[in-house]
Amino acid sequence: MQGLFGAVSVPEKLIQQIWARGDFRRDALRTVSRRSLEIVTAGTWNRLDGPDFIGAEMLLDGKRVRGDVEIHFYAEDWAAHAHAGNPLYKNVVLHVIVFPSRLENYPKQNGFGASMETLLLLPHLKRDIEEYASEYALALVEGRDGKSEVLEKVAGIPLDERARRLREAAFLRWEQKRHFMRRRLAKVGDPMALVHALTLETLGLRRNREPMARLALRFSPSTMLLLSPEKLYESETGNWRLSGTRPANLPLTRLKQYCSLLTENPAWMRELKRCLLALPDTSDLPAGLGTKRFRKEGGMSFLRKLIAEEIFAGAIGGTRLDTLMADVFFPLISAETETDLSAWWFHWFLGDAPGSLPKTLRESGLCSREQVHCNGLFQGLIQISLQN
Repeated sequence: MQGLFGAVSVPEKLIQQIWARGDFRRDALRTVSRRSLEIVTAGTWNRLDGPDFIGAEMLLDGKRVRGDVEIHFYAEDWAAHAHAGNPLYKNVVLHVIVFPSRLENYPKQNGFGASMETLLLLPHLKRDIEEYASEYALALVEGRDGKSEVLEKVAGIPLDERARRLREAAFLRWEQKRHFMRRRLAKVGDPMALVHALTLETLGLRRNREPMARLALRFSPSTMLLLSPEKLYESETGNWRLSGTRPANLPLTRLKQYCSLLTENPAWMRELKRCLLALPDTSDLPAGLGTKRFRKEGGMSFLRKLIAEEIFAGAIGGTRLDTLMADVFFPLISAETETDLSAWWFHWFLGDAPGSLPKTLRESGLCSREQVHCNGLFQGLIQISLQN
């Protein structure tokens, strides 16, 4: 399908994961027949033949209903997969679809001929579908039990083509990120307001991106300077997702870091923009230059230290700062000013990524003494995952 960053491959398993996690807005749900719907339990994920989730509980117009849930991309998939005459689907009470039917031809009966409701999920997703797909791609990169599905895909590419293919994929992702930033700029209007929003969203990670985004809409940087991190945190009480969040990524900790940045250097956004626009032109450097040499000739280690200690005043550092540079600042400033920062973005230091990534890159023959792991190689793997 076409996502905000470009074409992405979205497996049905990803939609099942979203349902299992409840990772969508669950308030004010209504079926396509306009019945109110409240999810009590999502059901047990069924990995065998039959409906995707068994024994779900829900309230339809306030009446408790128990049954199975089947998930598809389109309403037409119900008939295409021959579920209507299959007794395995006789207990399905809810058909969850991602995209609306052009013909509005929603099936109203399950495999046993009993009444079945349909829920259109897309309007209730918390984020753009590519963000979900990117997280799914990250899981493929990391793999389970030391096995990376992306590594298997890369291994299928002839060795002498791998580096070129990965670079092409990385720079495609770069252009798609710039396109996304242009769209956000057109919508928001004020580049500084967008930096404020994107920084908070990135600090929130997946679990707390949404409440962080609301804080950015409600409170400008100058207003945040007048409030304590605790007050900001309390304003979203009940909306934070803390279970499974590492201590360093707890939203209150991240809010303290951001407020410290605003206090220590209120002009950090303007200073960072000036810093990146002053970077040397890299167009004369050889194509395919290794990351190690690029960093040395460009003084990238010194640049990173300057940004962390002077512009960010030590408030945000490490891999979280590298992630902000790669996902927010380089593509945003490039999109706003039409400045080519692609080489700096590619060779920038690796941000938040699976711990197994360096090993994956080495085993795939993509890393060497000169081509050390970097943001661009990581982004290339993600892009390959999204397109295959």
